[in-house]
Amino acid sequence: MIKISRYFIPYVIFLVIIGYRGQIAITFIIVFCHELIHYLFARYYKISGFDIEFIAVGTVIKLKDLDEADKMEDIIISSSAPLFNIIFSIISYALYRKLNMDIFYMLFSINLIIGIFNLIPAFPLDGGRIFRDILNFKVDYRKANRIMIVISIIIGSILMLIYMINFLKEKSVFNIGIIGLFIVVSSLREKERASYIIMGDIIKKKYKFIKRGYIENRNVSIHYKQDLLTAMGLFDKNKYNVFMVLDDTMNILDIIYEEQIIEGLKVYGNMSLEKFMKYKNSP
Repeated sequence: MIKISRYFIPYVIFLVIIGYRGQIAITFIIVFCHELIHYLFARYYKISGFDIEFIAVGTVIKLKDLDEADKMEDIIISSSAPLFNIIFSIISYALYRKLNMDIFYMLFSINLIIGIFNLIPAFPLDGGRIFRDILNFKVDYRKANRIMIVISIIIGSILMLIYMINFLKEKSVFNIGIIGLFIVVSSLREKERASYIIMGDIIKKKYKFIKRGYIENRNVSIHYKQDLLTAMGLFDKNKYNVFMVLDDTMNILDIIYEEQIIEGLKVYGNMSLEKFMKYKNSP
């Protein structure tokens, strides 16, 4: 499905008024192709749910099942389109040098800008997902997501500051201001969405398990004085989480599965694992 944001048409009209006429059509065609590359790689990994939305700063592809991809699949899907743009820009530049036609120089510059721009480590750009996945190799998903939200807000704020400084100097960098604002707003939305990530992941995880017929386990050792919310925050969204509860001497007191933690939070609210084990093991 193709959707048009309510901000898209006014933004295009504004660009035409201030003089950006010739490159608009080509730019949006290239951005559209950029999103289609994401789609093709996602389909290769059997990721479905395809929507494209035209927004104020380009287009965004929405793959409803993208969170089913593991870290490496997500890195490949997210990096495929920027790399395509960079490779196409190199080809376009070679054709420009050989044929000396302005159209190839335009294709070179637009593809290069779009490719590099999308690798900026900020939400909702491809670079934001790529860097979150890289962080996720070292820390859990929620922490990686929080770090990237902070980085995104900082980058968006810097871009808005650059716009304001140039505005005071009477220099036109309107797009930088729009992009900075878009990054900040998208990052704040991601922060709100993060509260629902784990519950949604569990539902998708069960669907993926049934669909694929298997799922990788993840064993975590946790101190018995920690609470249920802390344990839930350690969930790996792509694996079935099993917690070995240890005492001060690192002896195993109990084994708790992720669905038991969720059920404990629903029934008892947040409590220590020590207290939860008493409820869980009571007749």
